[in-house]
Amino acid sequence: MKNINKLIIFCVLVILIACNKDKFTTAPQVKIKGITPTTVVNGDLIELKGSFTDDEGDLDSVYIVYKFYNGDIVTDVDTFRNSYQSLGVPANTRSAEITVAYTYNQSNPPYLPGVNKDTTAAFGLVLIDKAGQRSNYAESEKIRLKKP
Repeated sequence: MKNINKLIIFCVLVILIACNKDKFTTAPQVKIKGITPTTVVNGDLIELKGSFTDDEGDLDSVYIVYKFYNGDIVTDVDTFRNSYQSLGVPANTRSAEITVAYTYNQSNPPYLPGVNKDTTAAFGLVLIDKAGQRSNYAESEKIRLKKP
């Protein structure tokens, strides 16, 4: 009977510990929630929406990755580094919803240059904290870019 009681107490402790995991980790974590619009023409505003968590709240940089496709084949990849302040989130924030916005084929920064033919593209994010720890890579669904 003593062994059964010990086993029950042990199982309850394991369940409580497993259910009490903190969603925050030392390395930042990022999720993409969506991208709009699904078809982009000259002058449109592209908005990449997501969220992040970071235990220390010490984010430093945002890397935005553009992938251009021809069918399912990636034809071009480019990465741009922005400061954490470009997200519009106060310093020392541990968790927030974020939006990264770009104008398509307009010279007003920030902007995404036009393409020379209709194509598809996906956009990704990587966050870096002040200790140099990288988040996971999160990528949007593909959107259609129309030739200007």
